[in-house]
Amino acid sequence: MQSTIYKPVVSLSPREKAIAQLVAQGLPNKCIAKNLNISHWTVATYVRRTFIKLGVCSRTAMIALLIKENLLWD
Repeated sequence: MQSTIYKPVVSLSPREKAIAQLVAQGLPNKCIAKNLNISHWTVATYVRRTFIKLGVCSRTAMIALLIKENLLWD
């Protein structure tokens, strides 16, 4: 009998995706904040929420998973 592994679908909000794309370009939170005209604390919150959604604990792991799942770019 073959078992099927359930893989939950991860959905990022447009803002989470925009921030992830800038993280993928190597930008630090302060530069991302300037780019999006928000505070760097808000950027940090979005990054943290994305970590939780994806079950990762680093920016590198976040980007690697988003690329692997083809969720980073349109």
